[in-house]
Amino acid sequence: MKNLGLVVSLALLLFGCSSSSSIEKQLLDVMTKMNTAEKEYRNVQSALTELEKKEQQLFNKTMKITQEQQKDLKTKVTALEKLLDQRLGYLKKEDVAMAKAKEFASDFDAIIDNAAENHKHSIEELQLVIDERYELHSIVMSDYQKLASLQKELYELLIAEGTELKQLNIKLAEVNSQNEIVQASITVYNGMTEKVNVLKDTIFANLENKE
Repeated sequence: MKNLGLVVSLALLLFGCSSSSSIEKQLLDVMTKMNTAEKEYRNVQSALTELEKKEQQLFNKTMKITQEQQKDLKTKVTALEKLLDQRLGYLKKEDVAMAKAKEFASDFDAIIDNAAENHKHSIEELQLVIDERYELHSIVMSDYQKLASLQKELYELLIAEGTELKQLNIKLAEVNSQNEIVQASITVYNGMTEKVNVLKDTIFANLENKE
């Protein structure tokens, strides 16, 4: 099983605006709410990474145990399943946090209505890329869930009676293939996050220049 490395490296939404511009303030308020709502998402990343490392290390040790050592094998598989369940628990917290943050995206509608014509398009574009970012995060979550399900199936095969090496290799290949899908989803998601931050910074800079 390949090293998971599933931390979603996210550039934080940075704010340095102190202008009294009404549109700037409204934008800042909405994005601050979104950033605050995503706090739990950011908080779970280090714990999730640590669990992934422990699970990978334990899996590597488990694969060195023969099926004749059933007692030790079952103990390690039980530990693997526990780590997997803990990961899914953190994943649920992350998903809830992102869903809460996504709710604030609709607040952009009022800002767009009140914005000057020369700013409407860029703010509309920001709303679109933010919406797309949350959709991409949902894809990451879905792909990760599929990966976790395949990993659970692999762990169960390790202790199942009559499991052949061919079966393990097939399931391991499925896990590694799904892991690559997850990594690709994360790359696309991170790219969209960078796009959000660049566009946000550009909008605030343009608004300040108009003051």
